[in-house]
Amino acid sequence: MSGGAFQIDPSKRFPTLPRAPIVEAVLQWQAAASVELNESTLRGKLAASFADYEITPQHNIETAFSGSPQGMELRHSATREGFRLTKKENDKPAFVCQFNRSGIVVSRLAPYKNWDEFAPEAVRFWETFAEVAQPSEIARLSTRFISQIPIGSVPEAGQYIDIAEKPLSAIGVATDRFFHQDTLKPGGLPYMINLVRAVQPRQQASTPLSLIVDIDVRTSESIADFDALTQTLAELRFIKNTVFFTLMKDAEAKFGDNE
Repeated sequence: MSGGAFQIDPSKRFPTLPRAPIVEAVLQWQAAASVELNESTLRGKLAASFADYEITPQHNIETAFSGSPQGMELRHSATREGFRLTKKENDKPAFVCQFNRSGIVVSRLAPYKNWDEFAPEAVRFWETFAEVAQPSEIARLSTRFISQIPIGSVPEAGQYIDIAEKPLSAIGVATDRFFHQDTLKPGGLPYMINLVRAVQPRQQASTPLSLIVDIDVRTSESIADFDALTQTLAELRFIKNTVFFTLMKDAEAKFGDNE
């Protein structure tokens, strides 16, 4: 993405990475329902449409303090907030959908295979949501890919991405973690990019460090024409791939077919 204005090229092809470090891929439609969603009717519809998924109610838990002459009281309240659908592979969650009246969030957990497996499954949930919730527009459509790479030390992260110089190395102070976040605007296009690069702290002394690369691409304008979703999804994917392959050093060599 260096030099000149950012342009989307639908004809460009990106390498497939069989050993991609992706731990979660997400597609989210933020779209408010225009009708009431009856819980039992919705559950029946989801069970019929997604028979290979486990369905559990989601709860929104709120905590509040209230004061009285006797002191402070902590109160909890829980309300139903749609459903969570989970599809397992080898007894582990593979696809997860959070389905409520404000939209849907669909995740593909590791091992991520490819967009052609992930996106159509997510679109199935969108089509069901659009049918039962009848949203008038999509306030935001986004895709998010989170990669996690084990590393032995913070300098080792430099084998995968460019990292800032260690700020206090001159006085013998080592960096044991970092967190960089950027919000980017690709030219005059109706998209925004949120990019995070971080090294997570160790949970235990024996636990390896992890380099986290989190790429979140979202629309910056609402979508009223649902027929344009195919193009919008393709453009989100293109931007995500361009960021990933620009940011990651020798991604095809490190995560491709060859060890």
